[in-house]
Amino acid sequence: MSERPRVAIRTLGCKLNQYESEQIREDFEALGFATVDFDRDAEVYVINSCTVTHRTDRDARRLARQARRRRPQAMIIVTGCYAEMQPEALEELGVVDLVAGNERKSELARVAADRLGEGEHAMPASRGERDSHRLVRRFRDNTRAFVKVQNGCDAACAYCIVTQARGPSRSVPPEVVVQQVELLARSGHPEVVLVGIHLGTYGRDLPEPDLDLAELARRVCALDAPPRMRLSSIEPREVTPELIEMVCAGGRALRPDPSLPGRGRVCRHLHIPLQSGCDATLRRMGRPYDAAFYREMVTGIIAREPRVCIGADVMVGFPGETDEEFEQTAALVRDLPLAYLHVFPFSERPGTRAATMPDQVNPEVRKQRMHRLRALSREKARRFSRAAVGELLEVVVETRHDEAGRLVGISDNYRRIAFEGPDDLLGRLVTVEVTAADERLLGRLV
Repeated sequence: MSERPRVAIRTLGCKLNQYESEQIREDFEALGFATVDFDRDAEVYVINSCTVTHRTDRDARRLARQARRRRPQAMIIVTGCYAEMQPEALEELGVVDLVAGNERKSELARVAADRLGEGEHAMPASRGERDSHRLVRRFRDNTRAFVKVQNGCDAACAYCIVTQARGPSRSVPPEVVVQQVELLARSGHPEVVLVGIHLGTYGRDLPEPDLDLAELARRVCALDAPPRMRLSSIEPREVTPELIEMVCAGGRALRPDPSLPGRGRVCRHLHIPLQSGCDATLRRMGRPYDAAFYREMVTGIIAREPRVCIGADVMVGFPGETDEEFEQTAALVRDLPLAYLHVFPFSERPGTRAATMPDQVNPEVRKQRMHRLRALSREKARRFSRAAVGELLEVVVETRHDEAGRLVGISDNYRRIAFEGPDDLLGRLVTVEVTAADERLLGRLV
């Protein structure tokens, strides 16, 4: 065993989980642990789980078994939404030492340290209580950093278990968000992504009047040296005119600075869940909009700024979805100026209304519909990328080299681009001219 005890953390699911995994990692490191990759030997393995689909449940169980086989004497911890909703299923595996729900994530490092401390490997004695607003100093493996601004959800979508796993909507106080962004900027992160379970409801539970997501974004942009800011997924009814203005303008009107082109901008990127293009399906899902509303919103944004990247979640095979209803979804997606889709087959979640609805769709039919829309997504992504040839893009350099030895980064409008350049550009904002496009963009450093 190494001089310092080792912890390995694997994260499944959403960006909020990724932020909380960084909190867990820093908790462990504050108590003397060294972080290692999950496929390495460790004294403690932490699986931060998701329960959105059957597949994510299965992945958590698989990882727990793998960790136990790799190091039989290790402590195996499963936390997150699957641990919250189905602790008995994890305990019945016989390989998990601790099943901890979402509210116990801040305790994990101390529990593990106490367990190791009972033997020969005593941990430092610091036991300061740290709540869910504790700040992350840096993201160990990410150039771009996530900032948790909201948790939980008050919606009642028929298929979603997350409202039960995460509880009601809670907003992080704006001063905490700003402090977190400042800390990450000082650590060298050139971009932050504001994340939450129901991001568009930010501020509704806080006492400050007129505090919403757009106002929070303004405060972040008002920092002395703000990083580039991206918004995570926002529900259709919560994409306000103010947010559209900020995204289309790239935040330039909020903080112009000719000496730092692009710094402090809100990225030209919106991810707006659609789920279905059929009104009857949307009603069964409990979604509070119709296809016409979604169409008008998306086409209006693109009419104002054609290079805004708009992505959408689409679910196929929801109970009762007929061939005709699916074709309505396919037709709407085909017509809309979307840049990409995240397509998911319906997955029955115990405890949701949809799990017991009649007319469940055959799994093979769900799979066929998923493949059709994913092919359409690839077509839309190629079209959006090819339209970028000749443009200048602001790019965060994320990796040193691709298979051809080029740098690879992501543009403010969410396009991955490869280009030649020196290694010292890693983690920096640069300007790249797009020279070619297919599955991804190619460019040259300006």
